[in-house]
Amino acid sequence: MSEPLEIAKKLMDTIPTSMNWIRNEMRSTMKEELTIPQFRILASIYRGDNIACDIAKNHGTSQAAMSKMIDGLVAKDYVKRESNKNDRRHFHLLLTKNGDLFFKKTRKNAQGNLKEHISSLDEKEQSELDRGLVILEKLFLLAREKINENEN
Repeated sequence: MSEPLEIAKKLMDTIPTSMNWIRNEMRSTMKEELTIPQFRILASIYRGDNIACDIAKNHGTSQAAMSKMIDGLVAKDYVKRESNKNDRRHFHLLLTKNGDLFFKKTRKNAQGNLKEHISSLDEKEQSELDRGLVILEKLFLLAREKINENEN
């Protein structure tokens, strides 16, 4: 069995490579329609994260840069701003019908491309990969909970 430090090293080597692979799949699917950061904003809104400052924080970017990217998404009719009744300084971000359709189509196409690569693994490897992803999701969820605890 691997030691936690060995696993941490593998994780830090594997995740960036994996993200590059996924980004390339997304770029080939989207063509020139959006940047990867803009697509990530659509994904955040799709998952229910709909306040720009929260999205900026989660994406590690400034609020000004986030605002500019959101302006681009609004101009393309992928996102709309809805005023927040409780705080007029903040807006809720919602996907428009075009944004929702674009997000789902792009994601489905990229998943299809990734499926082709995953299909090249044998059943045991596919099962191990699936189990590893469940554990990785749990690890990141625990890390996020700890960050949230420290912020409060």
